[in-house]
Amino acid sequence: MDTDDTATDGSREDVPITGDELLETFPRYRDEEDVSVLEIPGREASTVPNDEVLRPELAGPLEHDLYAHQAEALAALERDENVCVATSTSSGKTRIYALEIARNVLEARARGERSTAYVLYPTKALSRDQERELNDFFDGLGLDISVRVYDGDTDPGETRRQIREEADVIISNFAGVNTYLHDHDRWARFLSTCDLVVVDESHTYTGVHGMHVAWVIRRLKRVLEYYGADPQFALTSATIGNPGEHSSALIAESVTVVDEDGSPTGPRELVLWNPPARARADGTDDDSTTTGGSEDEADDAVVDRVPASVEAPKLLSHLCYHDAQTLLFTPSRKLAELSIRRASTHRRDRSRYYANPDRESEIEPYHAGHSRANRHGTEHRLKTGALDGVASTNALELGINVGEMDATVQLGYPGQRQSFWQQIGRAGRGTKRALSVLVAGHRTLDQYVATNPDYLLETDVEDAVVDVDNDAVFARHLLCAADELALDERDVGAFADRDRLERAVEMWRRAGRLAGHLETGVSHVGPPRPQGSISLYATSGEEYAVELADGVDERHDPEMEPLAEERVLRDFHEGAVRLHEGRQYEVCAVDHDSPRPTVTLRPTDADCYTRTRTDVTVLDAVPEASREIGDFTLHFGRGRVLVYHGTYDRVDVDSGKPEEQGIPTENPPLSIDTQLCWLEVPAALERALVERYREFSLEDKDEIAATAHLGYAGGLHAAEHATIGVAPLELMVDKRDLGGLATLSIDSHLERERGEDGTAGEAPRNVAAAEATVRKIADGLEHEPKSGWFIYDGIDGGLGFSRAIYENFEAVAERARELIANCDCGRVDGCPACVMDDQCGNDNRPLHREAAVDVLDRLLGNESGEALEVDAAESESGRDRRPPLFYS
Repeated sequence: MDTDDTATDGSREDVPITGDELLETFPRYRDEEDVSVLEIPGREASTVPNDEVLRPELAGPLEHDLYAHQAEALAALERDENVCVATSTSSGKTRIYALEIARNVLEARARGERSTAYVLYPTKALSRDQERELNDFFDGLGLDISVRVYDGDTDPGETRRQIREEADVIISNFAGVNTYLHDHDRWARFLSTCDLVVVDESHTYTGVHGMHVAWVIRRLKRVLEYYGADPQFALTSATIGNPGEHSSALIAESVTVVDEDGSPTGPRELVLWNPPARARADGTDDDSTTTGGSEDEADDAVVDRVPASVEAPKLLSHLCYHDAQTLLFTPSRKLAELSIRRASTHRRDRSRYYANPDRESEIEPYHAGHSRANRHGTEHRLKTGALDGVASTNALELGINVGEMDATVQLGYPGQRQSFWQQIGRAGRGTKRALSVLVAGHRTLDQYVATNPDYLLETDVEDAVVDVDNDAVFARHLLCAADELALDERDVGAFADRDRLERAVEMWRRAGRLAGHLETGVSHVGPPRPQGSISLYATSGEEYAVELADGVDERHDPEMEPLAEERVLRDFHEGAVRLHEGRQYEVCAVDHDSPRPTVTLRPTDADCYTRTRTDVTVLDAVPEASREIGDFTLHFGRGRVLVYHGTYDRVDVDSGKPEEQGIPTENPPLSIDTQLCWLEVPAALERALVERYREFSLEDKDEIAATAHLGYAGGLHAAEHATIGVAPLELMVDKRDLGGLATLSIDSHLERERGEDGTAGEAPRNVAAAEATVRKIADGLEHEPKSGWFIYDGIDGGLGFSRAIYENFEAVAERARELIANCDCGRVDGCPACVMDDQCGNDNRPLHREAAVDVLDRLLGNESGEALEVDAAESESGRDRRPPLFYS
């Protein structure tokens, strides 16, 4: 349990190797501009005497006084307030709710009653770890409080019944709660005495997962109220920008935030390590693997630096050799396994530097794909010092007790500062000095952080985004709620507003899934257990089961979770070659039309991977809110995004070069009704920039190249890429859940009056038909259209991400401008570290960095209108017909 590790139990105070020593001793030291070493000072503890907060039987047995934030949170809980504790890793957050549980149990027993607590963790591994820690903690207090885990791994039958009827504290996860609510009558004893619900690591619940968790909590609260329980909520979070807003959105109640950290920390050296430049042709370090994206993506983007996936394992090996017990964080299971092999190879291949290659070489991988016994063994060996290092996925980020590490290495920037600090916080517990190394990949975020080290030290942290406005998710949870307890007037306002409830009830009544009215009660009458149709990671119930091809040995079964439709169309079309947990599979069949859609796989050992090409357009966008930013106009609203995963390429694994391009997928179009925001560029700026970049051209002699607007359009396209790419620097959003569209004719993508062709009916079958639809609308406009770009949520119904970008657009634009202007690639069309995106539907054509900077400078007020007067005066764009081009 992350309690107070203030002592170092006589062990060494500092990490065995400093940042400077790392640079001095590492083989083949590079240009010093590739590495930055930052010193982060330590912090002394701020404590409160235990007896000022706790009753004597709890205060007495505690070895150390409470930290100030622990005391503050316990005081708020005593006032019957919900709390969110948002403090650093290893700051003793678990002790807060452990003591509140103990306090509740003692008070209830004094009245001759019972008190229970529901503790919800994001992972099974964390649940098992905390079960042991909580039981040990209560034993240390001399309290008979039973803590049990109840999840999918719990033995069925008598064991589960015993836990429900006897445990004081039940540990589970939200996937389990979603399922168990159907049988809430079996839980009556536990639920009726529930005084506390704990949501641990609450910052992890964002996006699709966050909105599902928010609705599961609302359903849980309905059932708790039915049994007469009115528990408090205690949420623990990493440091995020909006802990109160995020927590309130999750539990639909007000929350008291405790975020002044009273725990001590030791000093830390932070090394930002940009891998050295190298020529791809030499083959020395080019292992053609992923640098920081998903495990399914090959590393074709890196063209001028050693991949982080090659460099980071070397640092793991080097630090372990110098007696520093080290934890390497990798973005995928495959890379966790691969990193161990690469670390060992590095040691053997550098015998001149490592005279004893077997010294400090006990290193292992760790990830959720390993058995529970295997994971527990690794955890134990880390805690006891038997292991020198581990390469892990983020499974070890969330507080599993692995003892005090000397150092961390991160293979790529993890995406948000809160995750970054969570990971490096696993080293240097208490007041020990620690060393943390971030090895940058060649992605936009990594290079931004590597070249702007002060970003990591800024006090502002990303906001977590959870949005309950997605109607598809709401409707599915409403069906579950009606199955659990009949819906009635008491749910108006408590579960959702009347209009939303009545519309959803009417939809399900017409579908034959609900019966009745709110005035008299609405009951579920559809197929049993609608909870089983809920996937906490998808917005709709349309999921594809994954099967092995006939005749394939069952030992090759990938045991994959069902896939959402949008992922099937993008990544698992027929002919796709995908990696899963280090194994390669080819998709040999996809069934879209049966009642149970399926994806059929067979194992393969191909020397290529596939990359799907995506074309996107937006239709029928409707603004719901608008605001001015200088002479620009920014909108937020809803619209229809048409996504065409129409072709794919086969790419050689070793060279990263396409072997075969433009292979048809035969995929149907994906039509998404979603949230989006869009920026309209003022006409005067457009005229000036068209003139300024009139001479920009492409070698291709196609329609794209044959327009005076090409350079300006490339600027819009580059600005769209960059604003999406840096959004995770400001907000806890996943770039993969965002999409964009730069266009010279925004008006062609807005909603038209009813009756015009194309406003309703089926989506255009392919991208050519979509382009024709947009052209027809553009030709019919009676005014000069605006230009600009859209950013949209790539999930049906929306995620709240584009809304958050709308609300924080200036901050996002400032990051984007900084990223583009400061990139040293020197290319007009940029590079993967600034404006190129491997998911671009237009193959990163056209892009223009300088034009993008000009647009963003004007948006941010960095460039006055006078600076563009000369270009505007000379503009010939008035006699250039503007093409209705758009770039996704």
